[in-house]
Amino acid sequence: MNKINEIMNILDTINYGFIDDNGTNIFNNDLNVEYIFNQVYHLMSPEELLKKKYGVCWDQVELERKLFSETNIPFKTYFIYTDDQNYLPSHTFLVYEENDKYYWFEHSWYDEKGIHEYNSLNELLNEIVDKHEKAHGDEIKDNYGTTIYEYNKPNYNINCDEFYEFIYKQKRVYNYILEDSTEEDIDRLKYYKLKSIVDYAENLSEDEMSKIDSYIQSNIPKQLKDYKNIKHNNKVIGCLLVSTEDNEILLDEIYLEKKYRKKGIGSNIIKTIIKESTKDIILWLYKKNVNAYNLYLKLGFKILNETDTRYKMIIRTK
Repeated sequence: MNKINEIMNILDTINYGFIDDNGTNIFNNDLNVEYIFNQVYHLMSPEELLKKKYGVCWDQVELERKLFSETNIPFKTYFIYTDDQNYLPSHTFLVYEENDKYYWFEHSWYDEKGIHEYNSLNELLNEIVDKHEKAHGDEIKDNYGTTIYEYNKPNYNINCDEFYEFIYKQKRVYNYILEDSTEEDIDRLKYYKLKSIVDYAENLSEDEMSKIDSYIQSNIPKQLKDYKNIKHNNKVIGCLLVSTEDNEILLDEIYLEKKYRKKGIGSNIIKTIIKESTKDIILWLYKKNVNAYNLYLKLGFKILNETDTRYKMIIRTK
């Protein structure tokens, strides 16, 4: 913690702003600051920032990057913006990980300045999204979604447009929210369940399809209280069903719409379940679902037994 405090002390020597060629902080011009900023700004190196003592969040994060790189503390940097197709309020910030916790290191956002602790990266990102949208609520007329990118070290001395071009080529991060399902979700849950079966179960006969449909129509309403909607940007993108069986946790279903697969959402949800569970976790998986099978192996699941078409897998958490 001493190293982190030392980094914050160094950042405390930096003021928010940008000094133009005339030695004026352009943020003192309330009327034309956005226009002026786009005309004169360049991304400063840590050395230039320490010399000038004024920088926006983009600059300050680069100083944070340099200082954290001199420690053995794992960290990543992120860019967030909310889109109303006219106004794009943005912010950059650094997250570090220590002792199985995640920390939002914030200096340039005055109202949020400090070190904030979270149990997961998703929890951290959700809070920043919420605070960011509330902070810019008066400016955003129509919220078309908030986007987060994880980004690497950019080239210094680039202008605004070049910085944005760089960011948009970086890795997009998908935060998610789990919410209780309601009766309004039943039809969608039935569709998800059907897709999760027929996409991977091979050569189903008409009789088997009839039995599957009967099972879905009967069981989804009964299990509704255990279902969670998976949401991103206030849109339902999938579902999760976890239940307790004796001394085990059954990961009964995790379904994501195709557009949101291979984005890290499913793996992050499963990692959180593993982290928080005090019981062994089991699941049934169709052998044809090779991508999911490889993911579960990577996360530590092992085959317990199998049928002709499915694996029963387990991860022991005790």
